[in-house]
Amino acid sequence: MRMILVMWFLLLGSIAQLQAQNYLIAPTVSYQYQKGSMLKAGISYATDFNSTAIIKLDATANFTWVQHQFAVIPEIAATYYKNMDYIGLFTRAEVTPYTLTPKVGISALTLVEIDFGYGFSIRNKTGYAPIRGFTTSLRFTFPLNTKL
Repeated sequence: MRMILVMWFLLLGSIAQLQAQNYLIAPTVSYQYQKGSMLKAGISYATDFNSTAIIKLDATANFTWVQHQFAVIPEIAATYYKNMDYIGLFTRAEVTPYTLTPKVGISALTLVEIDFGYGFSIRNKTGYAPIRGFTTSLRFTFPLNTKL
C-alpha cells in the first residue's frame, strides 16, 4: 500500500510540471487471471513519448481471494504504445513485490485493453503458493481529461 501512495505522489508531481504538454489521467479497473482471479483498481497517467508513441504509467491495488485468503497486492506498471491509432498493439511490464510480468496486448484507443503475459516470481508471499505463470487481463480506462 505504501508503494501505491509513493507512486500517486510521484504521479501528481509529474503532472504539476507538465503544464503545456499533452497528458491523460484516468482511473483504471481490470480483471486479471494468474493462478486465480484478481480485481485491479488504480490510477494511470499517459503522455506522448514522441510523435508516434505513448507511454502510460499505472499504480494499482490488486484485490484477490486465493487459497481462502483475501489479499491486497500493490503494483506499478509501464505501458508503451507504438503507432497507436484507433486500435493498436502495446507492450507492458507490471511489477509487484512478488512478480515481474512482461505482457503484450491489443488496445482500442487506450481505453479498453486485452493483454497476455507471463509472471516471473520474485519472492513468495507468506501463506500463498508462488504467484507465477501465464496471465491474461482485461482493462478499462476512464479518462478524466481528453488532452491526449
